[in-house]
Amino acid sequence: MWTTRECYICGKTGDLERHHMLHGSMRQLAEEDGLVVWLCSYCHRRLHDHGKFDKELQAEAQRRWMVANNATEEDFIKRYGRSYL
Repeated sequence: MWTTRECYICGKTGDLERHHMLHGSMRQLAEEDGLVVWLCSYCHRRLHDHGKFDKELQAEAQRRWMVANNATEEDFIKRYGRSYL
C-alpha cells in the first residue's frame, strides 16, 4: 500500500525493514492487505521494545484500510476482529 522507501517514523532512508502494522494472528491479513510500513532498524527496535508508536500505527492501518476499501469500522472488525480507533 505504501511504496515510499523511508522510515515511516523518522524519515531516514537507506537500510530499512518492513513492519506489519497489525501483528499476531492478524499479520497474514495485514500482509495481504498491504498494511506494512518501512522502518529503520532503530525505530523498528524501539517500536517492538517499547511500543511507543504501535497503537498509532494500528489506528493508521485501520483508517487506511477503511478508505482503500470504502469500508466502515464494522467492516474492519469483521475482517480483523477488533477496532483500533
